[in-house]
Amino acid sequence: MIALESKKKLLILTDWFAPGYKAGGPIQSCVNICRALYREYDIWVLTTDTDHGDTEPYPEITGNAWTDNSSLGVKIFYAKKKSLSAKQLRKQIINTDADMLYLNHLFSPLFVVYPLWLKFTNAVKAKVIVCPRGALYNSALSLKSYKKKPLLLLYKWMGISKKVLFHATNQREKEAILQYFSGSRVLIADNLPDINQPLFEFCKKTIGELKCIFASRIVPIKNLLYLLQCLNAVTQKVSLTVIGPVEDETYWTKCLEAIKQLPQNITVQYLGAKNNNELGQLIRQHHLFILPTTGENFGHAIFEAMLAGRPVLISDQTPWLNLKIAKAGWDYSLNNPGSFTETINAAAFFSQEEFDEYAKGAWQYAHIFISKPDLITSYKNLFQ
Repeated sequence: MIALESKKKLLILTDWFAPGYKAGGPIQSCVNICRALYREYDIWVLTTDTDHGDTEPYPEITGNAWTDNSSLGVKIFYAKKKSLSAKQLRKQIINTDADMLYLNHLFSPLFVVYPLWLKFTNAVKAKVIVCPRGALYNSALSLKSYKKKPLLLLYKWMGISKKVLFHATNQREKEAILQYFSGSRVLIADNLPDINQPLFEFCKKTIGELKCIFASRIVPIKNLLYLLQCLNAVTQKVSLTVIGPVEDETYWTKCLEAIKQLPQNITVQYLGAKNNNELGQLIRQHHLFILPTTGENFGHAIFEAMLAGRPVLISDQTPWLNLKIAKAGWDYSLNNPGSFTETINAAAFFSQEEFDEYAKGAWQYAHIFISKPDLITSYKNLFQ
């Protein structure tokens, strides 16, 4: 009888995981890794029982115990956030005895800094893979830099560049990693998006009208206020739906003031935070997805819009560039707000035929991306 080769055990550490959704892309990135690789690896996820910004745990979740998630094919430990400690994490990390640890970010005290300390002190023998998720971009480092800069110095003192493998999701991120951790081993593997693309769905378009949607966390880096200021000069009839958790109350107050100043032809409605399962259908009810972000490592919501067959209007600070060539959308410099205003006016004046051309272009753009044969292979190289 031939013995079956046992699968390597992969332990993913992340502050938030499904059913959470308020932390945005990092959650979706980990969920998609699980969906894509559970057949090849024995995957365990160590996370917390509370969504980003919430104080109460997820309903119907068993805390402080390993549970099987049949839909993802993985085991998950939801640590009770109110009593979470380094000692508890150490116990679970060591008892899991994984072949690989995957750290999903760079500055989380308990889910990145502490595991790296365990690696530094040789308490953990597993291969450690660190994915910064865009944390080393200038736009990200400029936020709360007083907390991040000391940690970068600590990492250099610990010599993590010689102890870990860095996962970059694109060439730009690889360059950012090497800027701070020269000599590091860095492998590029594109973010894994949702590969279950729905069929193209028609949306009625009236000339002179445009239904837009902004779906992201309400924080300065996502630039909702910039979008509202661009709308001030729009002359066509435009409605904007805003979706996402408010993380910065001061910033949101500025946005509300800007909304009050908008002309009568512009209407805005705020729907709050929505689960990822609802996002696709909400996007398909609109014509244009807009996110003038100051920096995205991937931009899951942007890709979700194209996956749903809706063109996007975004900044040039994401991996999604030259979209107009593919008739999938538009990407502009934030130094030129007039380009955003002009494009919104032009898209509002699209006929049904013109809109359908861009909508199908976005759907096809996403379809080509998820069909790339090396998407999964690059992760196998990462975890080998």
